[in-house]
Amino acid sequence: MYQRILTMLVACALSALAGNTIAQTTTDPIMALGGRWAGTATVTPDSGPNQAYSCVGTYFPADNGAKLTQNLRCKSDSYQLDASTQLQIAAGKITGRWQDKVNNLDGIINGTVKADGFDILLTGDFFDAKMTIARTSCQQSITIEFEGGLPVKRVAAVLKKC
Repeated sequence: MYQRILTMLVACALSALAGNTIAQTTTDPIMALGGRWAGTATVTPDSGPNQAYSCVGTYFPADNGAKLTQNLRCKSDSYQLDASTQLQIAAGKITGRWQDKVNNLDGIINGTVKADGFDILLTGDFFDAKMTIARTSCQQSITIEFEGGLPVKRVAAVLKKC
């Protein structure tokens, strides 16, 4: 059960986060996401050593940036995930759903766009989490803090496109 919850947390957090970076080289922030992003994530469990993941995401913006499909694959020495998100962006609000295809899990994404990133609430059957995304033109730094007695306290990730 611990591994399943950990997988779900990493999948939804990284999927939601990776799908919301703004690049300064394109006028439309969502259209700038198109392409491949890669990086690392560190999961801090409630007890025991941190776990490192390597991640690759691909992003497919549509409808002039009003929709975004994202696929994310991450792996560690002992674990893999295959996640996807379907996001809608309108009037500074982010809504959508995430899915972990490996473990048959899903949840909801709600958030707001800020000048330098995003504030997002992730919900699922087993948790609530607050996510903060800070971005630059080629990189996003992501922090997710999980609420309420979970085996994972925090996820921190850096994904790059340039």
